[in-house]
Amino acid sequence: MNSVQIVRIVALAVAVIGAFVAIPEAALIMAIIGLVLGGMAVDADRRTDFLVLTLALAAVSSAAGPIPVVGEYVSDIMANASSILNTGALAVIIMAIKDRLTE
Repeated sequence: MNSVQIVRIVALAVAVIGAFVAIPEAALIMAIIGLVLGGMAVDADRRTDFLVLTLALAAVSSAAGPIPVVGEYVSDIMANASSILNTGALAVIIMAIKDRLTE
């Protein structure tokens, strides 16, 4: 298991656990995980895929809300994952700008 897989697992764990339990400084934790994930896990060939995934998740993250019993939890998990990926997208965009400036 490499470091990128560990960061992905931690990101998923924080997104899921944060839906059920109040995590102190959850926004900061998710932002740091997202920056690390965007910086480490997304190579130049997959940047567009990552950005499209981020936009799609942000658009549909609350769609499960009306489902009885589990909808609120699913929406919270997707919202937490969206927060992590949004920060990861920021890292990807910064890396793309850096790459274009240093060509």
